[in-house]
Amino acid sequence: MQPIPKDDVSAKADAATAIIDHLVDALGGEPACTLRRACVFIDIDEHPGTTQAEIMERNGVHKSALNRDIEWLYDYGCITRTPGGDDGRTIQLRSCGYAKRNAGLALAYFDFNHKNLQSFLISLINLFGQHKPTLRDAKIVSIIGRHGSVTRQEILESLYNGPVTTDNRAVNNLINFGLVQKKNDE
Repeated sequence: MQPIPKDDVSAKADAATAIIDHLVDALGGEPACTLRRACVFIDIDEHPGTTQAEIMERNGVHKSALNRDIEWLYDYGCITRTPGGDDGRTIQLRSCGYAKRNAGLALAYFDFNHKNLQSFLISLINLFGQHKPTLRDAKIVSIIGRHGSVTRQEILESLYNGPVTTDNRAVNNLINFGLVQKKNDE
């Protein structure tokens, strides 16, 4: 098996970083959004008018977790909820506005195939294992993937202008979980 050329690794890391940035923009500019929540949002975008029951069936998400995700997506203006069906108890969900537009920018990397974008997000979730990864965590890993070896300061400068303490905590958590290796001189 041939090693992947450095240029290919860099190009893939650049694409991953751009995809994550578009998803942060789609999800209210909130890098603390979990990758699971991003998957739920992409599912809603793929299936306009879907219901929570249909999302649970397609994605295997537990009802209580999905309720929190739907509330969050609605509160951040990423989705709309409209009554559907004859009895009014069914609520149809749709992506909307800036969220839909920015999801489209992320989807462009996957030839507008929602399943491929979801597979990308699921592969990131699996990479993190037991850690419940956020878009910020994924961006940190993609930055390291792009450059190979970076300083903490370079990572922080590439993140989302959030509180430095929050970004530092994210880096420390990835180090503690063994997902990022700390250099001796840092």
